[in-house]
Amino acid sequence: MAFAKKIDNSKYIYAVSRIRAIEKKLLTNSSFERMIESKTPDEALKILIEADYGYGTDVKVFQYEVLLKEEYNKVYELLKELAPEPEIINMFLISNDYHNIKVFLKSEFSGQEATDIITEPGSIPANSLKVMIQDRNFKDMPEIMGNAIEECIETFGSTKNPQIIDLIMDRAHFTHMREIAGASGSSFLNELAVMMIDICNLKIFLRIKNLKKTWDFLQKVLIPGGEIDSKIFVENLDKPLDNLLEALKYTRYGELLEKSFENIESTKSLTKFEKLCDDFILSYVRKTKFIIYGIEPLIGYLIAKETEIRNARIIMVGKINNIPSEKIRERLREAYV
Repeated sequence: MAFAKKIDNSKYIYAVSRIRAIEKKLLTNSSFERMIESKTPDEALKILIEADYGYGTDVKVFQYEVLLKEEYNKVYELLKELAPEPEIINMFLISNDYHNIKVFLKSEFSGQEATDIITEPGSIPANSLKVMIQDRNFKDMPEIMGNAIEECIETFGSTKNPQIIDLIMDRAHFTHMREIAGASGSSFLNELAVMMIDICNLKIFLRIKNLKKTWDFLQKVLIPGGEIDSKIFVENLDKPLDNLLEALKYTRYGELLEKSFENIESTKSLTKFEKLCDDFILSYVRKTKFIIYGIEPLIGYLIAKETEIRNARIIMVGKINNIPSEKIRERLREAYV
């Protein structure tokens, strides 16, 4: 799943020209506004259908999730087809693999099936992944992934604590992501991986602070490989949030935290923070719009589409449940275009 050699950006001229043409179909803020202002959920769904969502499947409003999943699959099919080195797309697909592994292991240990929350596509088909885990045969999966599964099985056997599965698999996921980014030789992908780890650690810190967990627990769950030193999190766990803001004020995350902390303290919710984190990542990948060739525009398009699908889901849920328009707008991520 990693590369034998670094990415050759010159191979991406055709792929980028295709992406530039396809990008024109991305939904804009005005498209989302039209969906929000639609009189009925059916009208909102029609806007997605007009934007060529899915595979042309005839779906009713309460089946909107089928349409979104089809679109998600379509994006990855396109990028695998366009990328001269399609294995780089696995850097983003493996999040689904690790999610599915958690589901399969917890189902096995609890004796309860939970196939309804399996996510596709992954870098490994979910059915194949399930068989590998059942047979304890990990030779056809990346070493990091197989080792993490073995560690989960062994550790759960001694602790009987299902939470340990999440901790082990999350660490393996981000380690794996960084390995793929590092092997690619792309400074863009390496920086993106570091930012994703930092943001994940910020969310972990804030959740653990709200739950009043210990320093020891925090150190166990923080993901290695980020730019923010773990000492900063540990030293500020029992202090007011302003102290963490002061420690990170002059880093790239200073403005993000400054915009979020008042809301976190007043609501005890991370909803706004998570929205701002998604906007933060999108603002980083937006610069790919000015790159003539290379892997960057393909990844920019991927994250743009994932954001677009997330927004479509937020709007459809809002319209079906009669959530006020202003509340829906508050939850929307920024559009790429």
